[in-house]
Amino acid sequence: MATLGPNDLKQIALPAGFDTAYLTQLTLKDGRTYDEYLNDLAAALSIANQGLMADPLVASLCSTTDEASLEYQIGVSNGFQPHTEYGLPDGKRAKTTGTMLPLTGYDRMLDWTWDYLRNARSAQLDANVDSAIADLKDKFQNAVLSRLFKGTYDAVGASGKSMPLADAGTADSAYIPVNRPERASAFASSHDHIAPYNGITQAGLEAAVANLWEHGYDAPFTLLIAQADTGSWSNTTNVTGWVKRGATLIRYGTQTDIATVDSQFIGAIETSVYGEVQVIANARIPTAFWGVYKSYGAGDARNPLKIRQSADYGLGAVLMSGRQFPIKQFPLEGAMLFLEFGVGVADRVGAAVYKNTAGAWSEPTIA
Repeated sequence: MATLGPNDLKQIALPAGFDTAYLTQLTLKDGRTYDEYLNDLAAALSIANQGLMADPLVASLCSTTDEASLEYQIGVSNGFQPHTEYGLPDGKRAKTTGTMLPLTGYDRMLDWTWDYLRNARSAQLDANVDSAIADLKDKFQNAVLSRLFKGTYDAVGASGKSMPLADAGTADSAYIPVNRPERASAFASSHDHIAPYNGITQAGLEAAVANLWEHGYDAPFTLLIAQADTGSWSNTTNVTGWVKRGATLIRYGTQTDIATVDSQFIGAIETSVYGEVQVIANARIPTAFWGVYKSYGAGDARNPLKIRQSADYGLGAVLMSGRQFPIKQFPLEGAMLFLEFGVGVADRVGAAVYKNTAGAWSEPTIA
């Protein structure tokens, strides 16, 4: 799905009667014209929007769409029947269910008043823009991770549901994963990919990876952990398959195992049966929470999460004029960013999330 560039105030948001040529006559306190600043602001926003799906974690988990719903196959008991000369076999078909994808609008007010802009300097405006772009990235990452670890559905419209990962049939009792008889016995609606697991161990990881492998996925898998738990996962006493990432400035001995993973990963874990697992840590995830998923590459449609982007503005934020400010002179008075998107689960068995606890599962608060 294409990422559209930003619309700026010179295109759609200028109040009627404004002359864009006049912008070149308006200057900041340090002599920079508003026309120049608007161009720089549009370029900065374009780079920020393109960077949303360039984030390695987000890109490995998600793909994008502007569709409002997804339909997917579920397990049924079909098969061949013995041939007879005159009889016909029973007709059989696949069965599907589906999920909605949410779409929510967000505002980020820049809150630049006429009095402020009369005396503004470029450095002050740049700092405000940097803060707004940081908020854009934060909102995007938070929404992706919150959906991954959320154990319940999100309401969409009056009766629609944006489903979580497989949750033992709570959100949709009709959902049964497609059977993979070469890897596991037939699944039931009670199949669960959201669970507590006591301890950070090699056995726990292998059980989690098996929960993906049995659905037909193959290595490499990705383990997503809390930054605070890095020491526990790299402890080879409990996680015997841990292999640290190789460092470019260190020369290793011939008997030293190193993981040849990209820079966003902190290492890899070798499993006994299911292949390698690359490990990525993120400080937004609170301690004790972790998950495994199968990624097919940056933005691949087979990734477990789906981002619904705005049909009007594409993926990312756009710069809009203030809705309530009486604009007196400067077109940036009351300017704001508008963002419209939502995150849903595209593959309910493409990931599994866990909480390190002897008790029950509870949802984390993502930073």
